[in-house]
Amino acid sequence: MEPEGHRGVGMAPGRLLTLADGIFAIAMTLLVLDLRLPDMTSTGAVDLLSRLATLTSRFGTFVISFVVLGVFWFAHHQTFHFVVRVNRTLVWLSVLFFMGVALIPFVASVLGANPTDPIALTLYGGVIGLLTVLGYVVWWYLTGDHGLVVRGLDPTLVRKVRQWIAVGPAIALVAIILAFVNPILSFLIYLALPVLFIAFNPVDSYFERLREGEV
Repeated sequence: MEPEGHRGVGMAPGRLLTLADGIFAIAMTLLVLDLRLPDMTSTGAVDLLSRLATLTSRFGTFVISFVVLGVFWFAHHQTFHFVVRVNRTLVWLSVLFFMGVALIPFVASVLGANPTDPIALTLYGGVIGLLTVLGYVVWWYLTGDHGLVVRGLDPTLVRKVRQWIAVGPAIALVAIILAFVNPILSFLIYLALPVLFIAFNPVDSYFERLREGEV
């Protein structure tokens, strides 16, 4: 029987954050495994340069995917700054989110090998869109009436974070549509996506106002 004093307490947030750190670290490390030089035909510098040139699209996809995962990891930690406890529903929502994270190395490998293929671009955008949708669901559930976050959380921040996350699926959808019209532009949108998330992060500005005593 569960002790009386522990009923309804839930899991400590640190356990879920530890799992998140491990999954993100593994996924980010797996990305580099796709950067392999083709077999050597000679030992000259020209041959080495030509072989390195074949990795251009794979390296570009590696950079995009690494930064994307970094953005998701940082955003995940920022949102959990407000979490005081974890329940079963949040655990399973997080597991679904982590499943999407684990798919990033696979879709990055497909896109790196086929950077202008509409199907590869669609697959990549689909996983990015899925991750942002799941991130939205996690934040929506966290800030609901479940007693999972600190009391008195600023409702303006809650709304701004929802709007911030909701931009992700919209941009991914635009990139997917463009994949069948202009694949290069679609690829560039994926490159711009993490930059936009970093530049317009409402939690960063909220913490800045906290430091300045404006909140």
